[in-house]
Amino acid sequence: MNVYDCANELAKAMRESQEYKKLKEAKAALEQDPKGKEMAEEFLKLSQEIELAKYQGQEVPEEKNEKLQKLTGILGLNTVAMEYLHAFMRFQMMMGDISKSIGDVVKEVAGE
Repeated sequence: MNVYDCANELAKAMRESQEYKKLKEAKAALEQDPKGKEMAEEFLKLSQEIELAKYQGQEVPEEKNEKLQKLTGILGLNTVAMEYLHAFMRFQMMMGDISKSIGDVVKEVAGE
């Protein structure tokens, strides 16, 4: 099988996956809740900033951690936003697994 055909099959399989379908449904529901959408986007942005800082060996300002904790508590009261975030994280995990599989091949060919 041609590698490009495999890539197209992978894309098709991803669209048919439960992770993709749940994320798409959760995103549509979140679009109907502007406040929840705003909070979920802020949570993701702040989480990514904190993770990037940690990855780069930087100290995370305490106010960012506190803000994330407060936001997490508030989001816990919004089931639509929480369902979106859970679906987003499950989709991200799937993407991470796929990326690792592809990365392993790249490492092999690069001699790492």
